[in-house]
Amino acid sequence: MRSAYAGFLLDMYDVYVPVIALAPAIAYFQPADVTDRQRTVVFSVTFAVTLLGRPVGAALFGHLADRFGRRRLTLVSVAGFSAVSALIACLPGFSEVGWLAVVLLLALRLVGGVFLGGEYTAATPLAFEHCPRVGRGLFGGVLIGAFAVSYIAASLLVLLLLQLMPHDGAGSAYAEWGWRVPFVVGALLGLAFLAYRRLVPESAVWQQSPKVRRPLREVMTGAASAQFRQVFLLMSGMWFTGSAVVSVLPALLLDQLDVTATTVTWIMLVANVGLGIAMLMTGVLGQMVGRRRVLLWSAVSAVGAAAPLYVLLAKGVARSDAALAALATAVVVTSMAGWGTVTAYLMERFPTSVRSSGFGLGYTLAIVVPSLFALWMWLLDQVMPYRYTQVVLLVLGGLLLGVAAWTGPEPSDVDLADMKTPAAR
Repeated sequence: MRSAYAGFLLDMYDVYVPVIALAPAIAYFQPADVTDRQRTVVFSVTFAVTLLGRPVGAALFGHLADRFGRRRLTLVSVAGFSAVSALIACLPGFSEVGWLAVVLLLALRLVGGVFLGGEYTAATPLAFEHCPRVGRGLFGGVLIGAFAVSYIAASLLVLLLLQLMPHDGAGSAYAEWGWRVPFVVGALLGLAFLAYRRLVPESAVWQQSPKVRRPLREVMTGAASAQFRQVFLLMSGMWFTGSAVVSVLPALLLDQLDVTATTVTWIMLVANVGLGIAMLMTGVLGQMVGRRRVLLWSAVSAVGAAAPLYVLLAKGVARSDAALAALATAVVVTSMAGWGTVTAYLMERFPTSVRSSGFGLGYTLAIVVPSLFALWMWLLDQVMPYRYTQVVLLVLGGLLLGVAAWTGPEPSDVDLADMKTPAAR
């Protein structure tokens, strides 16, 4: 369980380092004459392309983990995304190779997404299959809270770098080489973690369960397909309400509300401290009152609270840095707190023989459409002000989440060692 937490911590660190470290330095990969909107689009695509690689990794690594074991696949995935982080740290800029700089950045982020998709697809079921039933809610909240911890750690590192080398356009020390430091740190941590993970034992639950020859087929069209469709809808809602907010907020503050790069980093750090606490609370609450109920509350929160709070933030009603931090924290918490119960919910929806495949695909395949948020926001920009387009995606995500949670079961009492699908029971 410690290994899964550390792995997910590194996973989320690698996913969100571009949001934090490249936000002040994205001009390094672009010509000087791009508009603010074009810069925002490139920045958003840099984040989204990693998410597009994750379903590929989930399909590949999930199938192999169900067939041949969880443990060995986690080692391959950690080595892969650590190597990709090291390569990104060595990339040239636009002034040296032109638009090839952006192409190389996006290509490496895509490959990194494949390995990242494989990491939690294998490691998370391995951990939950060692976890007692009454502790799954707490562990799920702690595990997903690694997202907030990684965001905070990356933010503190970037803040330190910005203090040592203030950001001042494309030619500044930070834009030239300071942004590389977080990627080097991620690569070194990954290699250190790889040595630790070699000590982790295989899952006894998996070893004792019958195996299926084609886990992906069972999930997509076989006995577990009904569970997959419901999970896919639920996760589509979660991704619409979650990832787009996290990736769009820094750009909104930086480019449209004219907040300095250092202040934006501080604001997002505060917001993620609040989010980490909220995720832990919803994980425990899901164990107490039911995960389905918590997910329904999360859907209501996204539509009834996060969307109007985002409108206030985009309007610029917050005049001070403290007010901006408070409002941004409220948006992040009300849109994403429900993630604290998601991991345990997904673990409990699939039998052991296809758990890695079902969890991995359900978690990541649903990313594809929401990860194109830059495109949806651009299309919505044709009919409404650009800074408010994210509100539509928040409401859509809340509605999808609500429908999926309402039509799904309450799975918190499921025995993960049970070899039958929920439909067969």
